[in-house]
Amino acid sequence: MKKINGLLALSFLSLLSTGAFALDLGKPLPNWIDKSRETPDGKAPVMAPTRRGVTPSDFRMPAEYEPVSAVAVGWAAYTPMLTGIAKAVTGPAKAQLWAVGGPSSISGVPASKYSQISAPLDTVWMRDYGPFGVSGGKPGIVDSIYRHYQYRRNDDAVPGVIGKAKNIGVYGMPIIMDGGNLMVDSAGTLFMTKRIYIWNSNMSEDQVNTHLKNYLKVKKIVTFDYAGYPGDPADGTGHIDMFLKLLNDNTILVSVADTEPFKSNSAKAIEWFKSNKAPNGQPYKVIPVKGWYTDAWYTYTNSLVVNNVAIIPSYSNSTEEASAKAAYESAGYAVVPVLSDDSIVSGGSIHCTTQTIPGAPGKSVDLTDIPVFTDMTVTVPVAPLTNSGTSPAVNQLVNGK
Repeated sequence: MKKINGLLALSFLSLLSTGAFALDLGKPLPNWIDKSRETPDGKAPVMAPTRRGVTPSDFRMPAEYEPVSAVAVGWAAYTPMLTGIAKAVTGPAKAQLWAVGGPSSISGVPASKYSQISAPLDTVWMRDYGPFGVSGGKPGIVDSIYRHYQYRRNDDAVPGVIGKAKNIGVYGMPIIMDGGNLMVDSAGTLFMTKRIYIWNSNMSEDQVNTHLKNYLKVKKIVTFDYAGYPGDPADGTGHIDMFLKLLNDNTILVSVADTEPFKSNSAKAIEWFKSNKAPNGQPYKVIPVKGWYTDAWYTYTNSLVVNNVAIIPSYSNSTEEASAKAAYESAGYAVVPVLSDDSIVSGGSIHCTTQTIPGAPGKSVDLTDIPVFTDMTVTVPVAPLTNSGTSPAVNQLVNGK
């Protein structure tokens, strides 16, 4: 079959992205499916055609705490929170801000550090549907299949939209993977929850891991349970960023709670880090930080670290913020709290609404060659997971219930 230019393919695919949900900034969609407003279309993923190229051998997935040149957000809700993030990113963190669907300007954000990318959106959850930054001397984008691809077509198309807007190569990874369930260190260790194997139940665990290693160039994969495993996630997502956070290669922040299933889930994760050593052979330093469940799962691990600045959630009903701030400061971060009351009840906070693009702080992102796609067969489950809580997780993949 004749090879085609990736940019042309992405341009064509962008035209196919049509969302059935009309974006409502006053009533945004949660991280899970809202079955009262959303229905699946039964079609294949927009951003997963049969032609895709594997990332070059010199690419790798950098840790979030390595140098960052830009942070991408989807301007689809929670404007005060996103504005606070934007000011912290472009101010003390000295990075650019790329806002898909964003306003023409943001008060307090220098125009020289701000890029507006015009594109339709369904939701604000950029971490999950957005680009994974990989770096091999040049930035690149890895585009996995968003778990809600049958419901949120505009969101699933975002990595290709950003790639086209910034002329950055996009490489399609043919598995369902949300960015909130992806955490790596600088040595190439990938940490995630077992939720990914439920999403991709049409494949073996080895097949899923092979795709992750081929595209992200990770060397080792470590998996954890999520709160509620193997059923519906108690935090609404089952993502690792809801209870763990790597602050550097040796330091891990863990949300600890007094109630189940959060209590035992975090305890098992802590035990793993205490029983293993970091890539440099040193013991892990585990820092517990309080998490709790009332009307939602409140966690301080759902933060963003950008160039030695930690942008952490702030909750008006919390007395734990000082302790959380001290935990980040103990790892050498300057801390900027941003109020996240509205978003956390929908299944996410600072980390869930942002995605980092690696590179030198304060400098424009260098361009990459657009990849030439090669033939690849892509198969995905019939329907993505929902958060109905009325049927087992595996059945949700088959029945969409």
